[in-house]
Amino acid sequence: MLSLQEIQDHYANNLENKIFRYILQGGQIIDLRFYQQSFCHLLGIQHIMHQNRDYIGLRGYQKIQRGELTLSSLRKRDAKQYRQMSRRIQGLTKICEMLLRGKMYRFYLMRQPHTKVNADFVLYWRDEVDLYHNLFMAKEKSLFSKRQMDHAYSAISYIVMTEKDDHDMYIERQEFKRIINFEILPVASK
Repeated sequence: MLSLQEIQDHYANNLENKIFRYILQGGQIIDLRFYQQSFCHLLGIQHIMHQNRDYIGLRGYQKIQRGELTLSSLRKRDAKQYRQMSRRIQGLTKICEMLLRGKMYRFYLMRQPHTKVNADFVLYWRDEVDLYHNLFMAKEKSLFSKRQMDHAYSAISYIVMTEKDDHDMYIERQEFKRIINFEILPVASK
């Protein structure tokens, strides 16, 4: 089992500072980004730490970097919630494979009564051990340049389910979008 710092290193090295560009049938472009401030939320740490702001966003990210927040401390904080999030935490290292092999769906919240995730798209993938990964993404908003943000999306939630779960629930009644092209681009330096 990987440590929380190792998972964070994987996230930093493989997902941050990159744009994952999808071109969908019909020409729509999705430029997906992963941010430091989203890391703890993607892991589900907010459920374990009961929304304590010191353990989410950039503060949580930095606590993991400094070794102040570990899998052991999460388990001690709330063992039941930790068990529920453990597949999500360990599954995060599979997101790179999911980005290559997943199927894209336009996500309509009103078609999914069992979630509060307000996303525009969900990437769905069944891995080799029958875990079902759902990566939700939402359009980024900017106060400055709408043109610059037309294709910008960020990862906002990540859910892993098993065969025993209703694992297709997030893609049922959603609109499948065929991926025509996928590429990984570096983020331009400022």
